[in-house]
Amino acid sequence: MNTTYHIPPTPAPRLSEMPTISATELKNATADVFEKVASSRAVAITRHDKPRAVLLSLSQYEALTGQQHPDWLEELHEEYRGMLDRMQGPEQRAAAERAFNATPEELGEAAVWAATQNKIRKANNV
Repeated sequence: MNTTYHIPPTPAPRLSEMPTISATELKNATADVFEKVASSRAVAITRHDKPRAVLLSLSQYEALTGQQHPDWLEELHEEYRGMLDRMQGPEQRAAAERAFNATPEELGEAAVWAATQNKIRKANNV
C-alpha cells in the first residue's frame, strides 16, 4: 500500500531560532508582540531570561496540528487503525506466538527462507 500524504511543509522553528520577548514586554506591548509573532511564526516568551512559553502564529498552529490538511491526517489514522486491526487477528497472533516460541534453528531456517524469497523477488523485479 503506497499512499502519499500531504504533510505540512512548514517545520516548527527551533526554540534557539525564535525571537524572544519577556513576559513584561508581552504584558506592556501586546499588539507589537502579535505583529512579531505573525512575521516570525513563533516567539519564545521568557521570564528571568529563561524560556517559559511559546506564542505561535495561527498559521503555524494550524500547520503543527494538521488543521490545514485534516484529510491527510484522518486518512493516515484510518490506515493505521486498519493495519492494527489486521495485526490483531487470530492468524497474526498465532504467527507471533510461533515466532516467540521458535528455536534458534527454526529462526535460522525462516531467515534463510525469507532471504531466498527476497532474492527471487529481486530477480523477477517484483
